Amino acid sequence: MAPGIGWIIAQRKEHDAATRRSVKQEAHMDKWESLVDKLIRESMERGEFEDLEGSGQPIDLSENPFEDPELRTAHRLLRNAGFAPAWIEEVKDINARLEEAEAVLRRAKTLYPIGSAQWKRAVTEFREAVVELNQRLRLYNLKTPVVNLQRKIIDADAIVANLEQDDGEELRK
Repeated sequence: MAPGIGWIIAQRKEHDAATRRSVKQEAHMDKWESLVDKLIRESMERGEFEDLEGSGQPIDLSENPFEDPELRTAHRLLRNAGFAPAWIEEVKDINARLEEAEAVLRRAKTLYPIGSAQWKRAVTEFREAVVELNQRLRLYNLKTPVVNLQRKIIDADAIVANLEQDDGEELRK
């Protein structure tokens, strides 16, 4: 059963009221932004930001706030000596191996027709390499101290399909 005209009108009025509230809130926020901008500008004109400690110096972002404080010194020493934590080295190696496997598959596409025995063998070898890389990625994801640095599992089927459908310039979309 379709809603009646009264219901539609009530919905429209409610939407219009919500829109007006939103516009008023934005205008109110603009006033606050203007006030804050004005206060900052006035403080700058008075020179209140000129003698701050560290003024003109680059910000040191080398410390990871999520890093275990007990390991911070050890990590800094290793970093200064050119080493990285094992999980970083691991993901670099995984990326390099994936690129090698993709390059071999791309080369196989230029050498063999899709559907030939040689092509199928190359695809099978690529899938086997991806199975190994995915096992390593799962371990890497467990070792990574920050969740947003975890990596997705590699989809071999999608990579093969992308390569078979187009020129293979961008395999992982």
